[in-house]
Amino acid sequence: MKKILLVLTLATALLQISCSEDLISNTTATNSADVYVAGQKDSQACYWKNNQPVILDSNGFTGPTANKVIVSNNDVYVLGIGIGATTTALENVPMFWKNGVLTNLKAALSTDEEQVMTITDMEVIGDDVYFVGYTKKPIITFDDYTLAYWKNGVKTTVRNYGSYVQNLPKIKIQNNTVYITASSDGSETLNGYYANSIFNEIPNSILNGLASNGNEMFVYGTLNNAGYYKNTNTNSETTLPAPINGITKMQFATDLYVTNGSNTIYKNGVAFDNSQPELGGIIDFKIQNSGAYKITQVAVGDGYTSHLVVNGVEAMHINDSEGTFMSVFVVQN
Repeated sequence: MKKILLVLTLATALLQISCSEDLISNTTATNSADVYVAGQKDSQACYWKNNQPVILDSNGFTGPTANKVIVSNNDVYVLGIGIGATTTALENVPMFWKNGVLTNLKAALSTDEEQVMTITDMEVIGDDVYFVGYTKKPIITFDDYTLAYWKNGVKTTVRNYGSYVQNLPKIKIQNNTVYITASSDGSETLNGYYANSIFNEIPNSILNGLASNGNEMFVYGTLNNAGYYKNTNTNSETTLPAPINGITKMQFATDLYVTNGSNTIYKNGVAFDNSQPELGGIIDFKIQNSGAYKITQVAVGDGYTSHLVVNGVEAMHINDSEGTFMSVFVVQN
């Protein structure tokens, strides 16, 4: 139990690398789209819509952070995390908001037989909401962890690990198939992905996410120290040449866009957007209607600053003493 709490605490610390009220507006760069940014402001979970913060109810949890925001059918869905106190220790609490209404996912998705330990990702398809994460049976004599996903609150078990797990699965749905990146038995060396709970191993890989293109699904990350992605429909694999030594984020928008965490977005393997390199490496990005929207972070002294850059122009920034930007979502007007 101490091991999984340590891992979750470290993950939380990384996620909460905090967001400053020094905001710079640039309405001309965003006037064709609504831009949503998930993060934290003044120790509260929040998201920004077109540079305007929306503070989210935390119900007393400590240090809540919004990590992901999705807009579907005009509803705003936010996934985050906070820290709550039990009778014996502090614990990480997965949090979810729909249109600002908070749900404590640990309380909502746990049962008497299994407790939710963490929710690592969210996907929204129409009005259907999917979560993926880990549960643990409340047995103190040994660890018993299970990888699972939930569709509208209904749980599907993917794999029972029987031990603590360190990876952070991602989830995406395509043609009624649920894809999840994770290891087969809890070992980080046996990485791969699940398609409707059937495991497909990719030896020597580190998978960072999933991306869809039409009716096709791709997994991406690093293989043998090179940028790598695989078409799960055809099983074709692609390794990208240097300097793309890994893919941290990937998106199809007619063309293929990737980043390796530097300040550059590559389009079909060629540098597409490397604007504002002084603003640090890319945490997240979206390509929408040929526009480039990216969240970057740069070290400043002992801390860092988060930035939103739209089409090469800084739209806003915040210092870690007051908050952080974690992800971006764009809705075309």
